[in-house]
Amino acid sequence: MNRAVSRIVCPFAVLCIAAPLTAANERIAGFSADDTITIRSAEARMDEQSDIIHFGGSFEIRANDFYLLSEQASLYGKLDDPETIVVTGSPATISVNTVTDGRTSTIYGQAARIVYQRDANSIRMEGAASLSRDGHTMSGSEMEYDVETDYLRAGGDGGVHIRIRPDGS
Repeated sequence: MNRAVSRIVCPFAVLCIAAPLTAANERIAGFSADDTITIRSAEARMDEQSDIIHFGGSFEIRANDFYLLSEQASLYGKLDDPETIVVTGSPATISVNTVTDGRTSTIYGQAARIVYQRDANSIRMEGAASLSRDGHTMSGSEMEYDVETDYLRAGGDGGVHIRIRPDGS
Protein backbone atom coordinates (compact mmCIF):
# COMPACT_ATOMS: atom_id res chain seq x y z
CA MET A 1 0.00 0.00 0.00
CA ASN A 2 2.84 2.44 0.72
CA ARG A 3 4.18 1.87 -2.78
CA ALA A 4 0.80 2.81 -4.28
CA VAL A 5 0.70 6.00 -2.24
CA SER A 6 4.25 6.94 -3.23
CA ARG A 7 3.38 6.42 -6.90
CA ILE A 8 0.61 8.99 -6.54
CA VAL A 9 2.37 11.42 -4.20
CA CYS A 10 5.73 11.56 -6.00
CA PRO A 11 4.37 12.69 -9.38
CA PHE A 12 2.15 15.23 -7.59
CA ALA A 13 5.15 16.55 -5.64
CA VAL A 14 7.13 16.91 -8.87
CA LEU A 15 4.27 18.94 -10.39
CA CYS A 16 4.06 21.16 -7.30
CA ILE A 17 7.78 21.89 -7.47
CA ALA A 18 7.94 22.26 -11.27
CA ALA A 19 5.11 24.81 -11.54
CA PRO A 20 6.79 27.49 -9.36
CA LEU A 21 10.09 26.93 -11.16
CA THR A 22 8.38 27.44 -14.51
CA ALA A 23 6.72 30.62 -13.20
CA ALA A 24 10.09 31.90 -11.97
CA ASN A 25 11.66 31.23 -15.37
CA GLU A 26 8.86 33.17 -17.08
CA ARG A 27 9.45 36.16 -14.80
CA ILE A 28 13.14 36.01 -15.63
CA ALA A 29 12.29 35.89 -19.35
CA GLY A 30 10.63 39.30 -19.17
CA PHE A 31 7.25 38.68 -17.58
CA SER A 32 6.18 40.64 -14.53
CA ALA A 33 3.18 41.10 -12.27
CA ASP A 34 2.20 44.11 -14.41
CA ASP A 35 1.62 41.74 -17.35
CA THR A 36 -1.46 40.22 -15.69
CA ILE A 37 -4.45 39.66 -17.97
CA THR A 38 -7.88 39.61 -16.33
CA ILE A 39 -10.87 38.13 -18.17
CA ARG A 40 -14.50 38.24 -17.02
CA SER A 41 -17.55 36.86 -18.75
CA ALA A 42 -20.87 35.17 -17.99
CA GLU A 43 -19.75 32.04 -19.82
CA ALA A 44 -16.80 30.54 -21.67
CA ARG A 45 -16.41 27.52 -23.92
CA MET A 46 -13.43 26.02 -25.67
CA ASP A 47 -13.59 25.57 -29.43
CA GLU A 48 -12.96 22.25 -31.16
CA GLN A 49 -9.78 23.80 -32.54
CA SER A 50 -6.99 24.34 -30.06
CA ASP A 51 -6.20 27.80 -28.66
CA ILE A 52 -9.67 29.25 -29.36
CA ILE A 53 -12.07 30.21 -26.57
CA HIS A 54 -15.51 31.78 -27.04
CA PHE A 55 -17.09 34.01 -24.38
CA GLY A 56 -20.69 35.12 -23.98
CA GLY A 57 -22.35 37.70 -21.80
CA SER A 58 -20.62 40.81 -20.49
CA PHE A 59 -17.12 39.98 -21.72
CA GLU A 60 -14.24 42.07 -20.40
CA ILE A 61 -10.50 41.61 -20.88
CA ARG A 62 -8.00 43.91 -19.22
CA ALA A 63 -4.20 44.03 -19.51
CA ASN A 64 -1.65 46.72 -18.74
CA ASP A 65 -1.72 47.98 -22.36
CA PHE A 66 -5.25 47.20 -23.62
CA TYR A 67 -8.89 46.79 -22.58
CA LEU A 68 -11.91 45.39 -24.44
CA LEU A 69 -15.56 45.26 -23.38
CA SER A 70 -18.35 43.53 -25.33
CA GLU A 71 -21.31 41.20 -25.28
CA GLN A 72 -19.57 38.33 -27.13
CA ALA A 73 -15.92 37.50 -27.78
CA SER A 74 -13.60 34.94 -29.33
CA LEU A 75 -10.00 34.75 -28.19
CA TYR A 76 -7.38 33.17 -30.49
CA GLY A 77 -4.02 32.08 -29.13
CA LYS A 78 -2.86 31.35 -25.62
CA LEU A 79 -5.13 32.64 -22.88
CA ASP A 80 -2.23 34.42 -21.19
CA ASP A 81 -0.95 35.92 -24.47
CA PRO A 82 -3.79 36.17 -27.02
CA GLU A 83 -2.84 36.84 -30.65
CA THR A 84 -6.26 37.98 -31.85
CA ILE A 85 -9.40 39.01 -29.98
CA VAL A 86 -12.71 39.40 -31.85
CA VAL A 87 -15.50 41.17 -29.94
CA THR A 88 -19.08 42.08 -30.85
CA GLY A 89 -21.56 44.26 -29.03
CA SER A 90 -23.76 47.29 -29.25
CA PRO A 91 -21.23 48.75 -29.15
CA ALA A 92 -18.09 46.79 -28.35
CA THR A 93 -15.30 49.02 -27.03
CA ILE A 94 -11.51 48.97 -27.03
CA SER A 95 -8.74 51.07 -25.56
CA VAL A 96 -5.05 50.60 -26.32
CA ASN A 97 -2.16 52.45 -24.69
CA THR A 98 0.60 53.52 -27.07
CA VAL A 99 3.93 55.31 -26.82
CA THR A 100 4.83 57.69 -29.67
CA ASP A 101 7.94 59.85 -29.52
CA GLY A 102 8.27 59.08 -25.82
CA ARG A 103 4.71 60.23 -25.10
CA THR A 104 2.03 57.83 -23.84
CA SER A 105 -1.50 58.17 -25.19
CA THR A 106 -4.61 56.03 -25.30
CA ILE A 107 -6.63 55.09 -28.37
CA TYR A 108 -10.36 54.60 -27.75
CA GLY A 109 -12.61 52.82 -30.21
CA GLN A 110 -16.11 51.45 -30.49
CA ALA A 111 -18.00 49.51 -33.13
CA ALA A 112 -20.44 46.65 -33.57
CA ARG A 113 -17.47 44.34 -34.28
CA ILE A 114 -13.81 44.84 -33.37
CA VAL A 115 -10.87 42.64 -34.34
CA TYR A 116 -7.76 43.39 -32.30
CA GLN A 117 -4.70 41.61 -33.67
CA ARG A 118 -2.12 41.98 -30.93
CA ASP A 119 0.54 40.11 -32.90
CA ALA A 120 0.15 42.57 -35.84
CA ASN A 121 -0.68 45.53 -33.56
CA SER A 122 -3.77 46.41 -35.61
CA ILE A 123 -7.43 47.16 -34.96
CA ARG A 124 -10.22 46.55 -37.49
CA MET A 125 -13.71 47.86 -36.71
CA GLU A 126 -17.02 47.36 -38.51
CA GLY A 127 -20.47 48.82 -37.94
CA ALA A 128 -20.81 52.39 -36.65
CA ALA A 129 -17.08 52.54 -35.92
CA SER A 130 -15.46 55.41 -34.07
CA LEU A 131 -11.84 55.95 -33.06
CA SER A 132 -10.49 58.72 -30.79
CA ARG A 133 -6.99 59.75 -29.82
CA ASP A 134 -5.67 62.94 -28.25
CA GLY A 135 -9.03 64.68 -28.69
CA HIS A 136 -9.30 63.83 -32.41
CA THR A 137 -12.16 61.56 -33.52
CA MET A 138 -12.89 59.78 -36.78
CA SER A 139 -15.98 57.72 -37.50
CA GLY A 140 -17.28 55.63 -40.37
CA SER A 141 -18.89 52.27 -40.93
CA GLU A 142 -15.49 50.57 -41.40
CA MET A 143 -12.05 51.41 -40.01
CA GLU A 144 -8.60 49.89 -39.95
CA TYR A 145 -5.92 51.25 -37.66
CA ASP A 146 -2.26 50.23 -37.44
CA VAL A 147 -1.21 51.04 -33.89
CA GLU A 148 2.51 50.73 -34.67
CA THR A 149 2.60 53.14 -37.62
CA ASP A 150 -0.38 55.31 -36.57
CA TYR A 151 -1.95 54.68 -40.01
CA LEU A 152 -5.76 54.92 -40.21
CA ARG A 153 -8.12 54.05 -43.05
CA ALA A 154 -11.87 54.68 -42.73
CA GLY A 155 -14.83 54.53 -45.07
CA GLY A 156 -17.93 52.56 -45.91
CA ASP A 157 -21.57 53.51 -46.28
CA GLY A 158 -22.25 57.05 -45.12
CA GLY A 159 -18.68 58.23 -45.60
CA VAL A 160 -16.33 59.45 -42.90
CA HIS A 161 -16.78 62.07 -40.20
CA ILE A 162 -13.65 63.71 -38.71
CA ARG A 163 -13.49 65.98 -35.67
CA ILE A 164 -10.12 67.61 -34.96
CA ARG A 165 -9.18 69.71 -31.98
CA PRO A 166 -6.26 71.93 -33.03
CA ASP A 167 -4.68 71.92 -29.59
CA GLY A 168 -5.07 68.13 -29.30
CA SER A 169 -7.10 68.35 -26.10
